[in-house]
Amino acid sequence: MEEKLENFRFKNSEEFKHYLDEAPQESWLQIRELGAGKKHIFLPLFITEANADLLFKNWYVADEKFIGMNGGVLCTVKIQALPDYPEADYISFTGTAGVLFKSSKNAIEFDAPNSRERAIGKAFQTLGNIFGRSLNRSYKSPEGKILKIKRGFSFLEKESNNE
Repeated sequence: MEEKLENFRFKNSEEFKHYLDEAPQESWLQIRELGAGKKHIFLPLFITEANADLLFKNWYVADEKFIGMNGGVLCTVKIQALPDYPEADYISFTGTAGVLFKSSKNAIEFDAPNSRERAIGKAFQTLGNIFGRSLNRSYKSPEGKILKIKRGFSFLEKESNNE
């Protein structure tokens, strides 16, 4: 009987986690103008799904729930995925996104799938920087320093004056 060899993209979980922490390529990013000089940087869903196909032997939406709200729809998805390294176990993670109805005509037909797509993207963001987790983030460290996250890496922007 022939032994079937299986190929893996990553040698182990550490190598897999290292890839999750990498910043997304700048060419993958898109910018949405929000008005008043503000921007939102994001990864389109097709890039997120292409990365998922590289990182996982298998992944799928195991559960999804839609909640109709006054003027919009909220979607929560649960994704099951098998990382692409030897002896990996399935992992699960969730994401939620809401979309306001753009019009009353055909709102559910168009906006419910849009909220599902965004929820899938949000679920993958929880896994690491490669999925855009650190895009558009800034926060204060416990020492009072303002840190800004840019393309997956943190850097000191300025000291805060706590006087």
